[in-house]
Amino acid sequence: MFVWDEIYRVGIPLVDEQHQRLFAIANRFHGAVQGGANRAALLAIFDELLDYTAYHFAEEEQQMAEIGYPELEKHRGYHRKLVSLVETYRRQLADGSSGIEARALDFIRTWLYAHVLGTDKELGAYAAKHNLLA
Repeated sequence: MFVWDEIYRVGIPLVDEQHQRLFAIANRFHGAVQGGANRAALLAIFDELLDYTAYHFAEEEQQMAEIGYPELEKHRGYHRKLVSLVETYRRQLADGSSGIEARALDFIRTWLYAHVLGTDKELGAYAAKHNLLA
């Protein structure tokens, strides 16, 4: 369901590596849902996704600060909103809300693609334009 492709590369090696890891965790969650994993197994993977997302966002924001990215505060607000949404899905998953697995997968897919192809591509373009790529 979550297949990494060169189209998702933003051009900042650390960010691209972390995005690939997010795709891998999302794929594990998808596989667990499709395989009928129990609630505890789903929560464990979702918790890993939540923890790694928070780590990735912090690292990404540090990269933005280091290169003087002018949209840092806007991007930071976007990150906070996404973390809040991921936490909401995590609570619903823990509560066993009806159909939450499919809704969580749809959310993850939409979020990952929008995050990488949208705001992070802009970051990569800024870094490339200003010769700031590592």
